[in-house]
Amino acid sequence: MTEHRVGSAKKVSIGAFLLCFFIVGVPFWNIPYASVSLPNSFFGIGVTVVFTTSVLLSFVFRFSFRRSTAVPALAFPATLMARVVVEATIEPSRHNLWPLALIIAVLMGFVVAGAGALLGWLSARVFR
Repeated sequence: MTEHRVGSAKKVSIGAFLLCFFIVGVPFWNIPYASVSLPNSFFGIGVTVVFTTSVLLSFVFRFSFRRSTAVPALAFPATLMARVVVEATIEPSRHNLWPLALIIAVLMGFVVAGAGALLGWLSARVFR
């Protein structure tokens, strides 16, 4: 039997990242600046999608633990930086603590995606 592939690993990685980026980003970008509180502002559908995407990359597409963690995890910091770039262009003094917020977003992304990748890896070991 030959194994059928849905797409190349690069295409799957780009698609997974873009999916996570927009699903995390749209609710986050709609929050007024005064109401943003990291990491609480990321909780909701975005965390669920990053976790689930990480599980799927690890279990279904058989990505390595590192890759199935990194691809979805980077959606949080990328979403934050997109907001910082746009809002800092409009009002430069608004985002003076963005490096600290970036660290929080990176940590949150890797914790959520790492848990998902671990679940996917364990599931692959049990069910295959």
